[in-house]
Amino acid sequence: MKAKFVCAAIATLILFITSGFSAAAEVQNTNSVANENELSWDNPGPYPNPLSGRRDPANPTNHFDFGFMYWYVDYKEDVPPPGKSTEKGWLPGFYLGFDRNKGSSFYAKIFTEFSFGDDTYDGTTQTGTPISFSSDNYQFFFRGEINLGYNFAITPNISIIPYTGYGFRVWNRGQTQIRSIDGMNVMTIKEEYSWHYIPVGIAADFKISNRFSIEPNAGARFMFYGKMDVMFSQLDPGFNNPDVKLGNRIGYYAEIPLRYRFSKNWSVILKPWYAYDESGQSDTVDLTYYGQTVGALYEPPSVTHQYGINVGLSLAY
Repeated sequence: MKAKFVCAAIATLILFITSGFSAAAEVQNTNSVANENELSWDNPGPYPNPLSGRRDPANPTNHFDFGFMYWYVDYKEDVPPPGKSTEKGWLPGFYLGFDRNKGSSFYAKIFTEFSFGDDTYDGTTQTGTPISFSSDNYQFFFRGEINLGYNFAITPNISIIPYTGYGFRVWNRGQTQIRSIDGMNVMTIKEEYSWHYIPVGIAADFKISNRFSIEPNAGARFMFYGKMDVMFSQLDPGFNNPDVKLGNRIGYYAEIPLRYRFSKNWSVILKPWYAYDESGQSDTVDLTYYGQTVGALYEPPSVTHQYGINVGLSLAY
């Protein structure tokens, strides 16, 4: 519920700022046109009419973005008490992306994210004994996404961009090993999650000045074909790796990138963000040892809250 509220608030903010800046744009358009010989990237005069189809060399429309991420993962499985299974901690990462963003024209974006590191597992054994550890608890996250939409240039300095697309998410959780915790030998098994999704969102571009802009973005991710592989064979090759199908759910996300343009082609971007993921209970599958059934398992429903900040550079051309 909190995730839906946050994302709805971002979307409402986009619409509110749009109406406020529309009036400001009308005032700006009454200014006299600057002398062409005096125009530069940081003093281009009045914004060109985005409906004219004319490319503005002072404002390139293609961007290549790259930078670093630092974010917090808060994962919790819905299991009957006294059972417990959570993952929490800060993770570093990096991202790469490209977009084509021109007023009154088609919009396209592609990006990837990679994150990795140890976090803290806090849970119980199958018998309900509490355990917690953070060493050798490696996590790897990957996201790849493609967006296609249309840039509606509401005014020369305000754009609204509805979009959809396709995304793919991977999470390799933990490591397969037998570890000693408080005098107990505890078996942990690596789990490899993956799922596809369709993003549906709305972004905006508010040019506050020739140097500074705000680019809020919010939407939903419609998950499909989610699965999880449980890597028992890494413990003993006689075991199979059970493959369960995750229950499809809807995730939400919101972000507010702040862009500062320090030259004609280069900007620095600071982006605080929040995301919510959820998966339903899986089907039940057999665990086998050299072909003989020795047990059964399933993945319980879970929710994941994620929030963090990205800092990077953007090359415009």
